[in-house]
Amino acid sequence: MRKKVKGFTLVEMIVVITIIGILSGVLVPSMIGYVKKAKVAVAIADAKTIKTAVESSLMSRFVINGSHEDVSGAFNKVLYLDQNKKVADRKKEAVGAFTNKSWYNYKKKIKNGGASQIVDTVIAAGLDEAFSEKWDAGGKGLNPLLYGSSGTCADYLKKEDTNFGLVVVYNTDFTVRMLQIYRRGILVTYINDEYIANTNKEAHFVGTNIWSTIYTDTGNTSSEELYKISLSNKQVGMDGKLGGWY
Repeated sequence: MRKKVKGFTLVEMIVVITIIGILSGVLVPSMIGYVKKAKVAVAIADAKTIKTAVESSLMSRFVINGSHEDVSGAFNKVLYLDQNKKVADRKKEAVGAFTNKSWYNYKKKIKNGGASQIVDTVIAAGLDEAFSEKWDAGGKGLNPLLYGSSGTCADYLKKEDTNFGLVVVYNTDFTVRMLQIYRRGILVTYINDEYIANTNKEAHFVGTNIWSTIYTDTGNTSSEELYKISLSNKQVGMDGKLGGWY
């Protein structure tokens, strides 16, 4: 004689569903939080890899191997160290910069000549070696710094039809002064020996804004050192005058 199999009663089903609902309410947010933290950790790790790749490639070419190429002209970008009302009176620091526009020229083999392009080629080759994944050259060669005030990082990727946005500002000793990398919805900024991750949809590149705004976007407070520092959209021309850059 077959035993009669007893199923769940309606009350038991409701209890089970309720328990599953409670567990889901507790576990799902935690899992989402863990996933987000993991993505941020990967993004920061990538930023560190980029910094190391840039510095090691530049050091190898121009310091360790003692290249005789004159690349002093590559340090023609203007870094303002204060916010004096009179721009002419502001303290300035000479820096170089590598952006998506530099990468675009490298990938498309566009030759502009000059010291900046020599350094750009070294940086681009270093990044190529450091990452096996595809870095899209984009479709227009736009500079992401243009999206510091009038647009977001996401706007830039859509406009340029690319999968990343990169800004590297380097010193005359070939160390990275500041770096921004935006990929997969996360903007990581390296400044003042810190890596700041911003997952906000409104995240933007620094552009001509003061660097302390990057901290503000993440709800943190920047160090006093960064309250007045900004990257100009000007560069020093052959005649010594400030001209257009991005």
